[in-house]
Amino acid sequence: MITETTSSYVGEIENWQQKMESDLRAPDSWLALVGLEPLKTGDNTIGSGSDCDAHLPDSVPAQIGTITVQDKVVTMRPSDASIKIDGVSVIIGQTYTVNDNQHDGEMPLINVGSVTFFVIERDGDFFVRVRDANSPTRVNFNGRKWYPVDPAYRVKATFTPHSTKHPVSVENSKGLVSILQNVGYAEFELLGETRRLEAFEPSSGNKLWFIFRDATSGKTTYGAGR
Repeated sequence: MITETTSSYVGEIENWQQKMESDLRAPDSWLALVGLEPLKTGDNTIGSGSDCDAHLPDSVPAQIGTITVQDKVVTMRPSDASIKIDGVSVIIGQTYTVNDNQHDGEMPLINVGSVTFFVIERDGDFFVRVRDANSPTRVNFNGRKWYPVDPAYRVKATFTPHSTKHPVSVENSKGLVSILQNVGYAEFELLGETRRLEAFEPSSGNKLWFIFRDATSGKTTYGAGR
């Protein structure tokens, strides 16, 4: 029997699925991600050329500038007039700060044609994250296939905070290790058994973050987790 509450829950999940589809089709989505280039301390040339320290897609000129890492601050000196930073055309030879290690998530976006990149910091190291709106993965995306919504997996949990945060090392699919703060756990009943999930502090906002795997985690269903 489908109740109004169940119908509302299914509708809520389906709306979330539609938003996920829309987000994945955006030109700056994860499907547009084409590279993660490490930066060394000092000067790093950047462009599509094989001799560049940081490589960009072939649609970009062979070399478009130099990125410098010094004292936890990253700057860029463009050598190509087609570059825009946060939508504004650059002045060749001028130095622009592209990451000051203080405002992760608010880094300047550097654009060359269909390619956009920015500098991120992870545990003291800097990387160039590269996206291409013309990425074949994004362009050829045919949509996700979803498991049917099962209201039996809608649960109410009790959250218990830890007395102090616990740092946990988590390795991502690229082999990079991040430190997450474990702030407590959520406990709930599911299919007649008591379950418990550890909760992590969000990087932004006020919603807790959970990482777990189940029987649906596979090669084509993101095996790393849920």
